[in-house]
Amino acid sequence: MDEQRDTIAVDDAALQHLHSFMAGMRGQRPVCPVTAPRRPHAWLVTRYSEVRALLTDDRMRHDLTAKGADLTDRQALIHRFVYSSMLYRDPPDHTRLRRLTNRTFTVPSVARLRPLLVARIEDILDEFDPSQPIDVVTQFGVPLTVFAICELLGIPEGEERERFWAWSQHLNGGELADEYYRALEGTSAYLAELLTRKRARPGDDLLSELIAVSEQDDERLSADELVATALLLLMAGHDTTVNLIANTTLSLLTAPDQLTLLNLDHELVPNAIEEVLRYESPVNILPPRLAAEPITVDGVTIPAGDTVLLSVASANRDDTEFPDPDTFDITRKPGRQLAFGHGIHYCPGAPLARLEARLAIGGLLGRFPNLRLVSNPEELRWRDSTLMHGPAELLIRVD
Repeated sequence: MDEQRDTIAVDDAALQHLHSFMAGMRGQRPVCPVTAPRRPHAWLVTRYSEVRALLTDDRMRHDLTAKGADLTDRQALIHRFVYSSMLYRDPPDHTRLRRLTNRTFTVPSVARLRPLLVARIEDILDEFDPSQPIDVVTQFGVPLTVFAICELLGIPEGEERERFWAWSQHLNGGELADEYYRALEGTSAYLAELLTRKRARPGDDLLSELIAVSEQDDERLSADELVATALLLLMAGHDTTVNLIANTTLSLLTAPDQLTLLNLDHELVPNAIEEVLRYESPVNILPPRLAAEPITVDGVTIPAGDTVLLSVASANRDDTEFPDPDTFDITRKPGRQLAFGHGIHYCPGAPLARLEARLAIGGLLGRFPNLRLVSNPEELRWRDSTLMHGPAELLIRVD
């Protein structure tokens, strides 16, 4: 078989028409060799049962470090501050990092943000100009989610906050271009300096707690692991939620019957958020895994050492798991959607993302029940990222 001929490109055209592309893959080639940004050769898995099973398969490894390899300065930077986070570690290292993070990233630490988030949402909505189109992404999602994660981590107001969205777009975007490395250098340098300050003068925040816990524990975090953990929480802690807020707004405004239901009964907001997590997942393809040994999936053998890409956005539209999956229904009984992953790498920030989205959408509809979509849904530009799935811009009117 000519592998090159049979390899599919997960390119911009695929990302701009994600659901039709993934439906074709599920129907014809659910386990397929692909090329993708940052991944010249990988295997894409798109059906729900296989994606969910592989998320808990011990033969799938997250550790992408090149042990013993000679690295360029740029490769070394990635290995220090990206691959040393728990997202790219396997047990026992992942267990150690996750345990320490879970001891600080708790439900009470998230819940105490609620009154601050409500006040911030009101302030943002106060700034909306009814005479002008409003971009849900940059004028609502970004200022809210950056505020939330900065308050949680203890990042002082005015310190680099305006740069976090630009940094995250480069870090979670397409190719490993110069902008990616500049963003990684900027964020890691800032966080290293901030952690030094917090070690000297702790505050009532997650980073200070993480420093304290790591220094008390026999399996403490190294300096690089601490920066990598802070970087992961900062980037993942707001970027995906921006998508969730924008995707919820888009889904409601393109389904008037569902928007009417929600306006009649705001108690449906939590269920609506769960449906958006399934229907328009803010994450498309999860960070890559490696096959530790040959793995046969749906009759296709993935060789040992090859990269495996799992699309939760595709899995969440699989009709073998979700009846009528292409219909947006906020009364649908929440199922086993995979937007936050599954297994030991389940997203620790899920409670925060849900809280922010529920408060944001409830506040938006409560203030402006007659929202109108300005952007043409057929002409939306989706983000240039295999990881993130959300519109680059979403214009609405609030008059």
